[in-house]
Amino acid sequence: MRVPVVLSMLAGLLVCPNDTPAHAQQVAASVDSTASVVHYTGTAPLHSWRGTSRSVGGEFILRPSRPDSSRAVIRIPVATFDSGNGRRDSGMRDVTEADEYPFVTFRGTDFSPVTWGRGASGYRGGWSVSGELTFHGRTHPLSDTVSVEVTGDTVRARAEFDVSLSRFDVERPGFMGFTVGDTIRIDAQLAGSIAPDTLSAR
Repeated sequence: MRVPVVLSMLAGLLVCPNDTPAHAQQVAASVDSTASVVHYTGTAPLHSWRGTSRSVGGEFILRPSRPDSSRAVIRIPVATFDSGNGRRDSGMRDVTEADEYPFVTFRGTDFSPVTWGRGASGYRGGWSVSGELTFHGRTHPLSDTVSVEVTGDTVRARAEFDVSLSRFDVERPGFMGFTVGDTIRIDAQLAGSIAPDTLSAR
């Protein structure tokens, strides 16, 4: 998701041979909630719908001299997802027990480049990101390839992946004899500013 994005970008800078050698200074950054959005798409036999949250938060710590000790985390309040249907959103909060488990959280711990290069406007490519997704009080491994673009002092990233409701012990609600599909599609579009000390290091 987005924090893994920023982290991936910065790690990418370290492996580009034409760049300044990495220094040992710790680098930190935060997700820009005003420029980031996460959608989920749910399905039923007769229709599908999309819920959206713009309350994305997160941060990361990157240690250039020890990439294996870098960490990232992003969090989204479950109750902030809005599908445009109040009754459906209320039902979603009920089955996910949002009062008891208010956040969906991703913690990234492993980052590696798949494709990465420098173009006219900056760096871009894909990074393999692995970590743990916590949802409805359950935690499971999650791996995905994140698209990353770096232009000037701005990082943008996009990740799309599926989440199984049954895997996270979420009851699938029914309506008129139909049950909501087990798979929820996540589309995370994240952005943030690179910390000033990172820019100077570049």
